[in-house]
Amino acid sequence: MLMTPKEKLVTIDKDQNLKDALTLMEKNRLSKLMVTEDGEIMGILTDGDMEERLGTGRERKLKTSQIHVSSAMTRDLRYWDAKPGDFYISGDMQKDLRYEKIREMAESMLENNISSLLVREEGKVIGLVSETDLVATLTGSRKLVKWFYTKRYLTVNPNDTLVHARKIMHENSIGRLVVEDRGYIAGIVTEKDVAEGLNMFREALDSLHHPDIKGLKVGDVMTPDPLIISHEDTIGQAADTMLENNISGLPVTGELPGIITKKDLIKGIAYNKLP
Repeated sequence: MLMTPKEKLVTIDKDQNLKDALTLMEKNRLSKLMVTEDGEIMGILTDGDMEERLGTGRERKLKTSQIHVSSAMTRDLRYWDAKPGDFYISGDMQKDLRYEKIREMAESMLENNISSLLVREEGKVIGLVSETDLVATLTGSRKLVKWFYTKRYLTVNPNDTLVHARKIMHENSIGRLVVEDRGYIAGIVTEKDVAEGLNMFREALDSLHHPDIKGLKVGDVMTPDPLIISHEDTIGQAADTMLENNISGLPVTGELPGIITKKDLIKGIAYNKLP
């Protein structure tokens, strides 16, 4: 099945706090949680939402445990209206029909700049389809990374401030930066890393005499020694690596260094170039 069924979705109540959300995300290795009110889904909370809320200047002295999920979540949910049986298609004769639906879902994600779609069947939510689910359909692709990756990626240095890295991400509408040190790839810093770093800062406020967020460096929160892929490797290898290691992007080596992300793969599906 292509989606996560509703009963298996990890949820959090809108009145819980962002500390709870961070803990739940970490425990389940997730980048998003569905937000509920009286047991019904009414929003979504992503790494990006967390980073945005924790990085805001207002209420900066509040601890993460004092900030409600409802103040950070996204309420504007996007849906995929499925027909009965859409997510149980099998057999070679159904392959083309299944791929057409996958392509349409990828198009919807791109058009709305989102990473998941709630699935409705006859008006009722039955599950969630994410970028990860669509990327999982590419594990057998023999097409090469070099035709799909983003060239000339943006970088930061381990000694740059987290505030600086966050600004670059926001100005360029991206969710990760490659960290370079003396010409070598030293790490990756993502929205999740930024959110966790801002959480660390807020939680340490009581023990800091002169708190200055500019003292928080990229090197303090980045993921060091990231996995790397060659531009001559296949999309299938890239998809496998992302799925097995629960990551959303890989630096790419070659004549023109770059990065390949799940978003790049979704574009390939939407533009009918993959698998």
